[in-house]
Amino acid sequence: MKQRILNHVSLLVVLSVLLTFFAASVVMYSKFDRSMKDGVQNEAEYVRNGIEEMGEDYLSETLDSLTATRITLLDPSGKVLFDSLGDEENLENHSDRTEFKEAVADGYGEEVRFSETLSKQTFYYALRLKNGNILRMARTTDSVFFTLLSSFTLLGGLMIVILILEFFLVQKQTKDLIAPINELDLEHPLQNVCYEELRPLLVRLDQQNKQIQNQVEELKEAEAMRREFSANVSHELKTPLMSISGYAELMMNGMVRPEDIPDFSGRIYHEASRLSNLVADIIQLSRLDEEKRDLPFEKVDIYELAEDILRHLMPAAEKKKIALTLTGETVSIQGVRHILYEMFYNLADNALRYTYEGGNVGIYVGIRDGQPYFCVQDNGIGIPKNEQKRIFERFYRVDKSHSRQTGGTGLGLSIVKHGAAIHHAAINLDSEPGKGTRMELVFQRINIERQ
Repeated sequence: MKQRILNHVSLLVVLSVLLTFFAASVVMYSKFDRSMKDGVQNEAEYVRNGIEEMGEDYLSETLDSLTATRITLLDPSGKVLFDSLGDEENLENHSDRTEFKEAVADGYGEEVRFSETLSKQTFYYALRLKNGNILRMARTTDSVFFTLLSSFTLLGGLMIVILILEFFLVQKQTKDLIAPINELDLEHPLQNVCYEELRPLLVRLDQQNKQIQNQVEELKEAEAMRREFSANVSHELKTPLMSISGYAELMMNGMVRPEDIPDFSGRIYHEASRLSNLVADIIQLSRLDEEKRDLPFEKVDIYELAEDILRHLMPAAEKKKIALTLTGETVSIQGVRHILYEMFYNLADNALRYTYEGGNVGIYVGIRDGQPYFCVQDNGIGIPKNEQKRIFERFYRVDKSHSRQTGGTGLGLSIVKHGAAIHHAAINLDSEPGKGTRMELVFQRINIERQ
């Protein structure tokens, strides 16, 4: 960074010096050139007045040694009558010169001619006298290019001095500039913003720090949940396996009376079914955790799903003498069919499991305020207020003994929660112990497609 700053500053210094020198030289030269031309023109007027008052002898007798300006007198044909450099007879005819032609035509004329090497330039100014002769004045000066070149030595020395000073100043300035940056607290970048230009970068760094902290916390929570889930899975799987193993061992060792074999077989079947349901729910939860992208969303009639669930649960409802009903209208949403089915089934199945014999379970499907909903309401055991926030946790049971008797796995509402998150649905819960539970899934308005 120091080297880049030094390089950039050096380049700017060199360009600034060169441009300043060039601009100043051009301006000064322009002023000098204008002053020189004005001087020649004034001098020409002075000489013309002298010639017209004293005659052409005025040139040789008076001005020959008084001025460095070259004076030439020409007749109307361009022949040289007098030249302050002498040797008039050998000078060629000047009738083709621009300043001569303009003076003949307009009374005066001027022209600047450069030498072949461009190191000198000569300014010619001509005036027409009363007798028709042409007075021409000429002065030679250095060209602008030669003036610039002649100053390069001074410019080079000046530039070297400036670059040396610039090197030490930039080194010090860069060190002072970088010091606050090196001392930044990257853990808390916004506590001491040394330069406002760095604020957007520091804000972004602070946001990334917070994101990293959040990710670390999420990883810790996920790890804790994984450990808890693994422990719960082990415990939940161990119980039915031990029961199956115990009953089978008793039967294998002939320790069961023949008349008790059907009872023991039923217990083994019951525990195996519970184990199968538990494994199925664990697999379903794992899929919901993993399949968050590229899910097969499609048009799903949730009333049709409710009818299918009603048919599947009706035998269990009749066995407990529970009135299971479905009320509503046909409503379609964009969703994942098998996930929606699992969500609705678990809600209805839970209502049947935790409703007393002779109770009522109602399923409702429809649209309220432009939003489709699926609702299950029962008059079962209900859920205490202090337990309602935890019922969606995996393996959490309000009444563990009753849950196992009914065959619940403790994962049904976790599946509902994951499915609701995938479909951006809200879960509304209203429950009171001894009076029943009302659980509702409300889908976003953008998902609705009414037939």
